[in-house]
Amino acid sequence: MQKLISPRQAARAIGVSESTLKRWCDQGLIRTTKTAGGHRRMEVEAVVQFLRESDHEVVEPELLGLPAGVGASLTLDSSVSESLLEALIAGEDVLSRKLVFDLLLSGLPITALCDDLLTPVFHRIGEKWSCGDVAIYQERRACEVCLRILHELRRTFHRVAADAPLAVGATPEGDIYSLPVCMAEQVLRSFGWNATLLGSGLPAETLELAVSETRPQLVWISVSHIEDERRFVDGVNRVFATADRIGSPLIIGGRALTPQLRKRIQFSAHGETFRDLERFARSLHRTDLSPTPPADQLHDELPQ
Repeated sequence: MQKLISPRQAARAIGVSESTLKRWCDQGLIRTTKTAGGHRRMEVEAVVQFLRESDHEVVEPELLGLPAGVGASLTLDSSVSESLLEALIAGEDVLSRKLVFDLLLSGLPITALCDDLLTPVFHRIGEKWSCGDVAIYQERRACEVCLRILHELRRTFHRVAADAPLAVGATPEGDIYSLPVCMAEQVLRSFGWNATLLGSGLPAETLELAVSETRPQLVWISVSHIEDERRFVDGVNRVFATADRIGSPLIIGGRALTPQLRKRIQFSAHGETFRDLERFARSLHRTDLSPTPPADQLHDELPQ
């Protein structure tokens, strides 16, 4: 995807004159940079951010590296949720992508997208599968469509600074559910973290190694399925000990974490929703990530 575009390209994408676009830049509404020859250029992400914060729609989304046909103003409501549900079950990649991108370009926060749209929609798909109304292949295909959309969002919306604080995340051994952990990555990146998803189904040993070698300032684990409870408890506690030694808080969440199970594992914070993750990530930014508070203090950052 093109990283820098000219004022002319940006003006065409939004459907305004080049002089209007340059005036917005002069007013500081769109972040710009200068080439070695003194020509004004702007990051695609900056133009997209301007669109999210204004009432302007995209006329030629392809010029911004966005999917064709996106850019219409859209508000999240029950009809949009129903449309996305039907599109995902039917495997309609283009319509699913358009709905998600239109919502985000209309200013919907990524946390609201994950908490209020994607999570409820996939819960309903799961319920339909358990009742026999949706086939296994349809449920799996819907997940793949959504994962592709999330990866595209990362390229378009959430490019982070080179010096952004590092966060690493994964699902534990035996947990192949990649959608929640991928959504967590998007949430963290949207708030300036260099969030890096290590993968799904990682044994504790390799996650410990990753934490030791990369020395992140935040570790997150998403738990949708537990294959071996004793092994899971031991693994999480070992990862926590490794992260704690280097001053990295561990936040954990997921539908498989019952209150009883949480009493047996160590962690810095537990999140029920992506808004919980957002709040915790922001709390670390407020302290500039240095020094990291002791683990026993962090444990109370979020409700248990």
